[in-house]
Amino acid sequence: MSQEQAHQRLRPRFGRIPAALMYAGISRSRLYEWTQERPELVRKNGRASLVDFRILDQILDGLPIATGAGAPPRKNANT
Repeated sequence: MSQEQAHQRLRPRFGRIPAALMYAGISRSRLYEWTQERPELVRKNGRASLVDFRILDQILDGLPIATGAGAPPRKNANT
Protein backbone atom coordinates (compact mmCIF):
# COMPACT_ATOMS: atom_id res chain seq x y z
CA MET A 1 0.00 0.00 0.00
CA SER A 2 1.40 3.39 -0.97
CA GLN A 3 1.68 6.28 1.48
CA GLU A 4 -1.05 8.16 -0.43
CA GLN A 5 -3.43 5.20 -0.19
CA ALA A 6 -2.72 4.91 3.53
CA HIS A 7 -3.40 8.64 4.00
CA GLN A 8 -6.70 8.37 2.15
CA ARG A 9 -7.80 5.52 4.43
CA LEU A 10 -7.09 7.60 7.54
CA ARG A 11 -9.48 10.39 6.65
CA PRO A 12 -13.00 10.28 5.23
CA ARG A 13 -13.72 11.53 1.73
CA PHE A 14 -16.08 14.23 3.04
CA GLY A 15 -16.07 16.34 6.18
CA ARG A 16 -17.83 19.31 7.71
CA ILE A 17 -16.48 22.82 7.21
CA PRO A 18 -14.70 23.12 10.60
CA ALA A 19 -12.83 19.85 9.91
CA ALA A 20 -11.80 21.13 6.47
CA LEU A 21 -10.52 24.40 7.94
CA MET A 22 -8.39 22.51 10.46
CA TYR A 23 -7.17 20.05 7.83
CA ALA A 24 -6.08 22.74 5.36
CA GLY A 25 -5.06 25.42 7.88
CA ILE A 26 -7.13 28.06 6.09
CA SER A 27 -9.78 30.61 7.01
CA ARG A 28 -13.48 30.15 6.40
CA SER A 29 -13.44 33.04 3.91
CA ARG A 30 -10.61 31.38 1.91
CA LEU A 31 -12.66 28.16 1.77
CA TYR A 32 -15.63 30.13 0.45
CA GLU A 33 -13.42 31.81 -2.18
CA TRP A 34 -12.23 28.40 -3.35
CA THR A 35 -15.86 27.22 -3.43
CA GLN A 36 -16.69 30.06 -5.82
CA GLU A 37 -13.85 28.90 -8.09
CA ARG A 38 -14.55 25.16 -7.66
CA PRO A 39 -18.25 24.62 -6.85
CA GLU A 40 -17.72 20.85 -6.62
CA LEU A 41 -15.65 21.44 -3.46
CA VAL A 42 -18.75 21.60 -1.24
CA ARG A 43 -21.83 19.36 -1.35
CA LYS A 44 -25.09 19.80 0.51
CA ASN A 45 -26.68 17.07 2.60
CA GLY A 46 -29.83 18.65 3.96
CA ARG A 47 -28.61 21.61 6.02
CA ALA A 48 -25.09 20.23 6.33
CA SER A 49 -22.32 21.44 4.02
CA LEU A 50 -19.79 18.70 3.29
CA VAL A 51 -16.33 19.48 1.93
CA ASP A 52 -14.83 17.00 -0.52
CA PHE A 53 -11.32 16.40 0.84
CA ARG A 54 -10.19 14.95 -2.49
CA ILE A 55 -10.98 18.25 -4.22
CA LEU A 56 -9.47 20.19 -1.32
CA ASP A 57 -6.25 18.19 -1.72
CA GLN A 58 -6.18 19.06 -5.44
CA ILE A 59 -6.49 22.76 -4.61
CA LEU A 60 -3.78 22.56 -1.95
CA ASP A 61 -1.48 20.65 -4.33
CA GLY A 62 -1.93 23.47 -6.87
CA LEU A 63 -0.74 26.20 -4.50
CA PRO A 64 2.69 27.66 -5.26
CA ILE A 65 5.67 26.40 -3.33
CA ALA A 66 6.86 28.88 -0.70
CA THR A 67 10.25 30.44 -1.27
CA GLY A 68 12.39 32.61 0.96
CA ALA A 69 12.53 32.80 4.72
CA GLY A 70 8.84 33.58 5.24
CA ALA A 71 7.43 36.46 7.22
CA PRO A 72 9.80 39.10 8.60
CA PRO A 73 10.50 38.89 12.34
CA ARG A 74 8.13 40.74 14.65
CA LYS A 75 9.31 43.96 16.17
CA ASN A 76 9.49 43.94 19.94
CA ALA A 77 7.07 46.47 21.43
CA ASN A 78 9.59 47.28 24.19
CA THR A 79 12.31 48.54 21.83
